[in-house]
Amino acid sequence: MKKILLFFCVFYITFSSSLLASSYFFKACKLSNAADGDYIINFNKNVIEVNLKTVDGRSQKFMDKIKLVEKDKIISEKIKSTKGEKIYYQYFLDAKSKSVIKLEYKKEGEKDLEIFKLLGKKQSFCKDVKTNWNKRKIKETKKNKEDEAIQKAQEKMKIEQSKILNCQGNNPKKWTNCKGAYLADAGHKFIGQFIKGEIIKGTAIYLGGSKYIGDFKNFEPHGIGNFVWANGDKYFGEWKNGTSHGTGTKMWKDGREYSGTFKNDKLDGEGTFYYPDGKKYVGSFLDGKRHGQGTFTYLDGTTYVGRFISGKEQGIGKCFDIYGINIPCEQKIENKSKVQEYVGKDTRDIYIVAKKWVRISQYESNTKRGKKIMDKLKTDFDTKASELCSAKGNYKILRKNIEVLDLDETPAYGLETKLKLGINGVVECI
Repeated sequence: MKKILLFFCVFYITFSSSLLASSYFFKACKLSNAADGDYIINFNKNVIEVNLKTVDGRSQKFMDKIKLVEKDKIISEKIKSTKGEKIYYQYFLDAKSKSVIKLEYKKEGEKDLEIFKLLGKKQSFCKDVKTNWNKRKIKETKKNKEDEAIQKAQEKMKIEQSKILNCQGNNPKKWTNCKGAYLADAGHKFIGQFIKGEIIKGTAIYLGGSKYIGDFKNFEPHGIGNFVWANGDKYFGEWKNGTSHGTGTKMWKDGREYSGTFKNDKLDGEGTFYYPDGKKYVGSFLDGKRHGQGTFTYLDGTTYVGRFISGKEQGIGKCFDIYGINIPCEQKIENKSKVQEYVGKDTRDIYIVAKKWVRISQYESNTKRGKKIMDKLKTDFDTKASELCSAKGNYKILRKNIEVLDLDETPAYGLETKLKLGINGVVECI
């Protein structure tokens, strides 16, 4: 029985490790009459290994970073060209056409809005390709590697603490340079290395099931550590006085993921935010919202480049297709068409914010306080609409949406994320 279990464990580890190690490539790509190219996709290192070969036997090898992995396409980062200071190039490994598409750009625009103008496009077809990569499995394997890194860090901490003597006596205030377990009055349990009566490295288990492993100061996360909330959300990175502060990665159970800088438990600074449906935002954040210069990538690969204020697109930006060619910003056009729908109508805008916060689970399941607050918002919306349209006596709802206005990631250790809700919309007085 032990041999069977060992076989399955070895098989699982080998299979998981080999998933990203599988070789995907575009080989014998005809770049010119004098040169061919091989492009090996290395998902483990997130790079494309390039080997350029000339007819006279010379070769050049280098690596380029992968910017985006799509179902049928691998996109490189923009690479500075030797042709000029503001010249860049980027290439696309296209599975459908079995070709390498190289684009050349000129960098233009101001510092706060960089624009890459397309100068040329060249397509080179390849004789030998292997492209049956699985985007979902690649993402899952990447997540497993992150979990493995966290596990190794925890094991390293255990080894370090195994060399420390156990704390003596029942008074934690007298513990120093030893390892022990302490149950605080609030019900939180601290296990780890103590110096001068305070834990400096170890594990905290909070009421409700949340768990933190890492560095401490004043019995709060401080330094480097990993926090797992009871609902499955995770954060690994820097902490300051009990809040995520500095560089880190946050993963939500619904599939959202953010890597970048934090300030007082909120997204703040430069970072990358991945949405569960595949969209992505790269740029600046302030107080938990997209704010400043940023690039938003949609599911079809098109991008919006511009400024964001409090999470919303602000002013006139630029939109590009997957090949970097400037296209009309469809989202802006859609917003304009919505405004056009209301032209000539006697409309009123309504915006109401709920007074109380609600737990995210109650919001998602529409139960308990979550249901009560949302029902009240709907009632308040109708009441406000009646007041605004009292002169005409009736109204017609053109748009009505409940939205999340703010969230508190750590209202208290062991408790789940809370949301601030609001309702907004437009009514026509008739």
